[in-house]
Amino acid sequence: MHSKTLLNLIKTRRSVRKYKSKPVPKKYIEQVIEAARWAPSAVNKQPWKFVIVTNKEKRKAIGDYAKFYYLINKHVAQAPVIIVICANTQSNKWSKIDCGLASQNLLLQAHALGLGACFVGAVNEKKIKEALNIPEELNVIGLITLGYPKDKTKAPDRKPLEEIAFYNEYSHKRSSMLKSGITSLIKKQIKRS
Repeated sequence: MHSKTLLNLIKTRRSVRKYKSKPVPKKYIEQVIEAARWAPSAVNKQPWKFVIVTNKEKRKAIGDYAKFYYLINKHVAQAPVIIVICANTQSNKWSKIDCGLASQNLLLQAHALGLGACFVGAVNEKKIKEALNIPEELNVIGLITLGYPKDKTKAPDRKPLEEIAFYNEYSHKRSSMLKSGITSLIKKQIKRS
């Protein structure tokens, strides 16, 4: 396992869409599911179900059903493992959020193991449910492709912290967090003078 701090692990994780054909060991698959299992959930309901697809024909079928309008996510069928995340969204209104939390745990554990992964939300739910015999009451929340990365993926840009975080109230000013911190320091210096 790679020795990384949590923040470094978070910062270096990427959505991987190109995989080597090398199979993923079952023990690694079980470790990523174990990480997902320990995610927080509303009232500890743990609404998630995971269908792990390793069969080549089934992966191809799921790949055909992972599309956004006419754009097919080609990497889905090419991944050695596809994890289909399901939950009953009718009985638990927080289940989508819970599954999102579980997905992030899974993605981080995959990265810690040297695997690449990508969450895919654009899918033909009906076709995937038919192909995998998923019960009617469950909804397909998304897929996670899993495998050994073929290439290094460059980090996408992130918005600066001062553009997205605000103390005590929302501000329309672009750098409110930074300014409030600087203003606070200036005021302290003035008081000391």
